[in-house]
Amino acid sequence: MKRIRYLTLLLLFFICLGANAQKGLAVQAAFDEFAVSKNATEVVMGAGRLKKYNLSLFHSLEIKKPQASEQQRIEALLQTDVAGAILNEESASHRLYELPRRGGMHRFIFYRCTDESLILIYIEGKASLKQIESHFLKKQK
Repeated sequence: MKRIRYLTLLLLFFICLGANAQKGLAVQAAFDEFAVSKNATEVVMGAGRLKKYNLSLFHSLEIKKPQASEQQRIEALLQTDVAGAILNEESASHRLYELPRRGGMHRFIFYRCTDESLILIYIEGKASLKQIESHFLKKQK
């Protein structure tokens, strides 16, 4: 019984962490609305697991075989947030935006949508884009 209580409290902590991190961003609604879908997977990692990368939050949403209405809704929310982006990288395969800092933290939104999946990622921390790329986009040898 204690184990169930502990797991419930831990789950609530991660839900609250994710909800507060994007506070003030329109894409928070995408996480709230679509994370409960059968074809969606949500991942939230906090500072404890990300400390060695100098990050405080990683929040992702993947929707398998997204419907046009899901894609349109998420893209509309995304456009609201990225209007003030300080970095905007768009290609045929993905979009990356750096939002203005908040509380000394860098904030990034990554978005990719294909017929197979839609991926939305919010990252927050002290690490710069170059540092994040060096950790996660290392070339395979």
